[in-house]
Amino acid sequence: MKISKLSRGPVIDTEKCVEMVGGNRFNLVLIASIRARELSRQHRHDEKKGQLHAPVQALLDIQEGRVGISYLKKIR
Repeated sequence: MKISKLSRGPVIDTEKCVEMVGGNRFNLVLIASIRARELSRQHRHDEKKGQLHAPVQALLDIQEGRVGISYLKKIR
C-alpha cells in the first residue's frame, strides 16, 4: 500500500497572513472572522473557490492580499 503525501487542502502561511494585516495576530483573527462571516452569507468574490470552508477561504483571501487592514473599519 502506497501512502500519498499530497495535501488535503490549500497551504496557508499564517506568518504571511500576519504580515498582510500589519503584523498583529489579533488583527488577523478579527479580519478573518469578519471575512468568514461574509463568506458564510454567500458574499463570495471568487466563485471558483466556493468549495472551501469560510474560515479557510478567509485566510486565503488575506494571504493573497484581497482582504486587508481596511476590514477592521467594518466592526466600528
